[in-house]
Amino acid sequence: MFSAAMAFANEISGQFKATTGVDVKIAIPVGGNASRLAWIANYENLAQYEAAGLKLLGDQKFQELIKKAAGILVPNTLHDDIWRTL
Repeated sequence: MFSAAMAFANEISGQFKATTGVDVKIAIPVGGNASRLAWIANYENLAQYEAAGLKLLGDQKFQELIKKAAGILVPNTLHDDIWRTL
């Protein structure tokens, strides 16, 4: 199942880049639950973050990819974080 999740993560990353122009990295934990994954993107500011989100909402292909997550990712385990670097 993890290979399906990684394939999905790569599909999402590719479509994210195609739609927004923003590179998204895929990360997995070094310790702990090794079946988790994360997408990491960097933005200059919150306005750029919001603009990318709006583009994704309007992208039909991205929205269809999201529907595939239902059979791959565990429901109610997804969360978003916004971090700032110092």
